[in-house]
Amino acid sequence: MLPTTPETPLRNTPVQRPALRASTALSLVATLLAGAVLGCASVRGPYTTERDKTRKGAAIGGAAGAAAAILKGEEEADEILAGAAIGAAVGAGVGVYMDRQEEAIARIPGTSVERVGPATLLVHFDSDVLFDVDSAQLDSAGRVTVSEMAGVLVEYPKTAVVVQGHTDASGPETHNLALSERRADAVRGLLVGRGVEPQRITAIGYGEGYPVAENDSQWGRQLNRRVDVMIKAKAR
Repeated sequence: MLPTTPETPLRNTPVQRPALRASTALSLVATLLAGAVLGCASVRGPYTTERDKTRKGAAIGGAAGAAAAILKGEEEADEILAGAAIGAAVGAGVGVYMDRQEEAIARIPGTSVERVGPATLLVHFDSDVLFDVDSAQLDSAGRVTVSEMAGVLVEYPKTAVVVQGHTDASGPETHNLALSERRADAVRGLLVGRGVEPQRITAIGYGEGYPVAENDSQWGRQLNRRVDVMIKAKAR
């Protein structure tokens, strides 16, 4: 079950194509959940223990959190693509356009790139690259990483960019929400400052609402303290 998500001061969520949204959500969640369950099963024996159940529950919860964050990001990206004069990648060439961006971003130290759709990338920053604990000020290594990414985004202007901030569950929920918003804003501000057009980029803070790991271990909390960047194009 998805954790309760605190209300965030976001723009109105698009409501077009509800059936398609539901189908996409179910498909994405099912894929990630299957991977999480198989991942747990592959490293355990045929017997189930209480620890197995706990590990599997954490993996399933993490997959669901990741899937929900991806869908929220895509909704925001679609809103930008519908309203901003970004232009469209050329027909079937949108795949090649995204391939080239993916390759360029993957070469930036401190990042990894996930292809979550034919025209959608999700960029993950190493959790210790951007910010110190409980800080929304980019550190020196983080500024270099984000600046390099800005160069790629400037080179490929026909995309919407959604910066997504997340925290772990330590500390008050309201504090975590505000911290995630400030971190996402800091990344957006640097991207814009390095030449990315402001109308194609937005920043969202989700607080502790979409964890990708359990919050009862240092390792899990580190994974949940993250800033991801979704990049999406539209075909003509």
